[in-house]
Amino acid sequence: MIRLKKMLALAIAMIMVICTMNMGVFAASGDLTPDQTITITGLDEGDTVRLYNILSWTGSTGWTINPDYVGIVTEGTNYYTTHVKDLVDNKPGVELTKGDLENITKCVKDAGKKPAQEKTLKTSPYTFDTKDAPGMYLALIAPGKSGVIYNPIIVSADFSAAPNTSEIDASHKNMGTSAVAKKETITVEKEISNTDYTHNVGDTVSFTITGQIPAYSNSYVDPKFIVTDTLTKGLTLDGNPIVTCDVKSYITEKTAHSFKVEFDSHDIAALTTYAGYTITYNATITNQALHNVNEDENDVVVEYSNDPKEDNDKGKIKDKTKHYTFTIDGELLGKTGFRELELIKVGLNADGTPAFDPIQVSNGTKVAALDGAEFGLYTTYDGADKETEALLYKNKEFTGKITTENGGLLVIRGLDAGEYYLKELKAPKGYVRDTKVHTINIDADIRNEDTTETLKDGTVVTYKTPVLHGYTITIDGVDTAKYSATISGSEILESVTGEVETSELANTKGVELPATGGMGTTIFYVIGTILVLGAGILLVTRRRMGAN
Repeated sequence: MIRLKKMLALAIAMIMVICTMNMGVFAASGDLTPDQTITITGLDEGDTVRLYNILSWTGSTGWTINPDYVGIVTEGTNYYTTHVKDLVDNKPGVELTKGDLENITKCVKDAGKKPAQEKTLKTSPYTFDTKDAPGMYLALIAPGKSGVIYNPIIVSADFSAAPNTSEIDASHKNMGTSAVAKKETITVEKEISNTDYTHNVGDTVSFTITGQIPAYSNSYVDPKFIVTDTLTKGLTLDGNPIVTCDVKSYITEKTAHSFKVEFDSHDIAALTTYAGYTITYNATITNQALHNVNEDENDVVVEYSNDPKEDNDKGKIKDKTKHYTFTIDGELLGKTGFRELELIKVGLNADGTPAFDPIQVSNGTKVAALDGAEFGLYTTYDGADKETEALLYKNKEFTGKITTENGGLLVIRGLDAGEYYLKELKAPKGYVRDTKVHTINIDADIRNEDTTETLKDGTVVTYKTPVLHGYTITIDGVDTAKYSATISGSEILESVTGEVETSELANTKGVELPATGGMGTTIFYVIGTILVLGAGILLVTRRRMGAN
């Protein structure tokens, strides 16, 4: 009996020891408190974080897969991941690989389930209190601004029990309760060969687009990267663009004013670091740019995959160049439209008085405006002086010669900023030609400025672009006109002029004298020679007759 009691006591003691040991592993649920909240740093205001609960912990069974994503632990599925299965089976020291992250993300995307939390940030960092839902979470981050992508990350939180015991072995924690968002920045820059951004009609302009394709994580199954370039009608593409990049590319669309370059998804997915690209092409400024003051905008837009959850979601960034052409004696359009009057041709009598009744021009001045005078425009003084240099350019709209019209105006369109030389080639009938070479200078105030634009799809993009603030026209060293303006295409929306001092180019009534060394003197020389010869012949003839 005594022996039986001792054996019973020993058995009870052993049971108590075993129970005590088990209590250290499976603590009562009331003793469990969550670990630190999940935290993700490195984010920006406006970013959206979607958190998906992949694995949960229960005190009785350990890691448990979320039923929504069971495919990642089911052999034979497209998402099966050995390491996730090891976590479920409570194996210590497990670390997830890039392949695991890819399969988990694909499973989440195909499941189409709502995240445990979706939050658009007003401030960084992002935090999530696990409360009664500790476990492993996949974080997919959609950027709130253009030019950024985020690769998926894993964060985990577990239970800890008091005192000095843990429901989860520390080696099971993957990535920890905090992580830094893995951000990639995307840029694009479009440059123009003539960095003063002004051109003549007929010029060939060279463009260069540069940027970088980011190294997407494996979770981006079919990453897209597309560059679309669009020119205004004032420019026409010359040939095909040339693309230089380690990633294969294809020109998928092309017109006279635009093209699209798409980069190969498989090559992009294989990148382990950024791949730089360069696109170059030439375009010709056409007579479509012959407005009074013309602004042509040339855009490049890059579309890129920016959300591993959505294959069709694309971020966008943009850059823009502009170029301008100018007009002498043009008509500025827009809200405050008015006629420019930098140059005007007038007819005078020999004593300097008006040759006929003056008319009032648009700025209120009364002048004897003279039509029908023909001028040539040159790029050098010497060429204008000798009238030997070819005229500036020729096309359907402007032949290189300008004839005064509509009240003595010389309307010269499609000009680059810079210096020109104007000379009268033919005076109206009954007037003496003006042989002076007149100097014209156009000086443009163009500044590169930050521009923020909302695209049609709601994307907000920011880029630098050249903006014309105004320009000055100088005639023969005198600041004839100064304009400050806000330009939009071919219209000046707001224009403010200083004093416009119109330069009057006069023709005086009379007969034009032959130019020195010209055909007129040659005729006189010929006539004189004939008269001298005739006189000599007459003298010889008379002497012979007298001798007889």
